[in-house]
Amino acid sequence: MFWRHSLRIIWFVFFINLIAPYSCFSQNTSTEFWPETDIWYRLSPAWRLSSFVPITKYNESETRDLNIYLHVDYAWGHTQHLIYRRLVDQEKGQIMKVWMARGGFMKGWSLGENKGNYIEDMLFAELHRRIPIQGDVLLSHRLRVDTRWLGQDNDFSYRFRYRLMVEKEYKSGKYSIVPYLNIEPYWDSRYLKITKTRAIGGVTTSWGSKYALEGNVTYQHDKTYDTENLYALNIILHIFLEKNLNKVKTTEE
Repeated sequence: MFWRHSLRIIWFVFFINLIAPYSCFSQNTSTEFWPETDIWYRLSPAWRLSSFVPITKYNESETRDLNIYLHVDYAWGHTQHLIYRRLVDQEKGQIMKVWMARGGFMKGWSLGENKGNYIEDMLFAELHRRIPIQGDVLLSHRLRVDTRWLGQDNDFSYRFRYRLMVEKEYKSGKYSIVPYLNIEPYWDSRYLKITKTRAIGGVTTSWGSKYALEGNVTYQHDKTYDTENLYALNIILHIFLEKNLNKVKTTEE
């Protein structure tokens, strides 16, 4: 079946990426720590707003970078499988949306004395398709287009990205644990080819209805920079907020 082939592809590419730094073709390797805070605000079962604030060190610059993301999401289509809070921020027991579209903006710049080294404005759009498969495993596809303005001169470029992810939720009372793996290649218009591949393995755990903590290890292979292989430990705090839908409904009535 298609999903079985997709899982094999994820495991194979993830394994290749892990051993890549030890091959004779690898160059410099960098290790990083990327803290992040994500805030989700649900307006309705279909609409939500979110903001991501990671501090990273991508290969665009030699210094730490601050990136601020603002998104609006719309989800539609139903499946009989329950929602995973890590993915779409729904109350426990609500029906999961099969499709999700996201549009957003990102502003990025370098921190400290070298704050002029990296400047980026980005508009992006995503389309997600989620497929529950055997064993309560969730397979998801994401297509993304980035339009970017880089540097002091606002040099324009764009990227196409495809992410394949597999995850499974385990519950114990009000607690939830979701291990996951994903792989994502980047096609860059500046080079007219796939220049970067990112593989991520991690776990998200939620407690109550307002908070979740996510930890993952990211491996990034980039063919266009001296630091060809990058490892990052990413710790993300998720904060879930929502509009008081019952209060709004009462007021409207």
